[in-house]
Amino acid sequence: MIIQPTSLAAQLWAGAAAGTTAAAESWRVGTLLTARVMGQNDLGKVLLEIGGLTVEADAAGTQLPPQFQVRVLTQGAQPQLEVLPGNVDERVAMQGLRERLPQQNGYAPLLGVLAALGRRPVARLLPAPLRAALATLEASINKPAEVSSPAGMKEAIARSGTFLEAHLAEPKKATPAADDFKAALLALRRTLADLPAARPGAATVPRPTFDTPPPLAQRPLVAQARAPDVVATEDDVDGLVGQLRVDTRAALSRVEIAQLESQPQAGLWMVEIPLAGTGGYDVLQLRIEEGKPGPGEQDGPWTVGFAIDPPALGAVQGEIQLRVPRVSVRLWAQHAATVTRLETEFVSLRRLLEKSGLVLDQFVCVHGLPVPTTAYSAVLLEARA
Repeated sequence: MIIQPTSLAAQLWAGAAAGTTAAAESWRVGTLLTARVMGQNDLGKVLLEIGGLTVEADAAGTQLPPQFQVRVLTQGAQPQLEVLPGNVDERVAMQGLRERLPQQNGYAPLLGVLAALGRRPVARLLPAPLRAALATLEASINKPAEVSSPAGMKEAIARSGTFLEAHLAEPKKATPAADDFKAALLALRRTLADLPAARPGAATVPRPTFDTPPPLAQRPLVAQARAPDVVATEDDVDGLVGQLRVDTRAALSRVEIAQLESQPQAGLWMVEIPLAGTGGYDVLQLRIEEGKPGPGEQDGPWTVGFAIDPPALGAVQGEIQLRVPRVSVRLWAQHAATVTRLETEFVSLRRLLEKSGLVLDQFVCVHGLPVPTTAYSAVLLEARA
């Protein structure tokens, strides 16, 4: 399979073709390069990051994996690249995605049931092992105050489920595996599997249908709103248990998709952190990316995309770019009142960053949510290109 990059930065390509830039060395014929799909532009061309450069590519009708290898076939202003077959690990990952994508859903349905059970007497009618498993799940969920500090956020990310197997493979004294969110979901699934099947004709608990987009690296983040309150009575216990089975499987599939989409070797992590808010649970979605250092730089830039939808604020999304010591923050808020509240924190944010030795280059808060065609906004793509 052949793809042909076109130029997003003609001068870079011209310099590479003439042998006057460092890119010429890395784009010699026969060289193997790692490529990553970043999205698609308005002209229908695929945006790729290849060998440290962001380029457009003619790949009509081609289904490309999120990350793959290419071999340089020809040089010039528009070189030709051969897409190499994926290795065994990539094929296993793709199979894992195919199996889990139809099953996944957002955390909101499961967290909505958990919140409702904490407020309703029907919880006392659930089997004791199930109540214990639900209590373990509740204990694995962070409180907003716990993620308000750098150490707390680091701990919350570690306990999000994305790193469970890594912690189990290398246990440490401070391992968060014991109260990991995925570990709690697995325990809940085992408990539900051990319970007897629902009686024939058992009523289901009425609730709206959710279809939350999966946490794929090449897709934009979409804030997850809370599920409406579940109204369950003593006659709904079997239906509630059946719904918990569905919601637990969906939440586990979602965690595992985020794990499959995280690519530590490429500096990319997909993380979702449940938070115990007032009167219910919210979900903080993160897309963390470490860029490669430029010429003369010791460290590369970091970019964090996030999305959350607490009732008090409405949906909020953002992008934070860090190239030490400079930081840029761009926020989008669903409600105008939230924009005002966030803008009043501008001075406090600047002072906090200055105490950490950082400089706030830009702070922008926009009314309305972004509609990007890729994982990040069009503005960010232009900056990267």
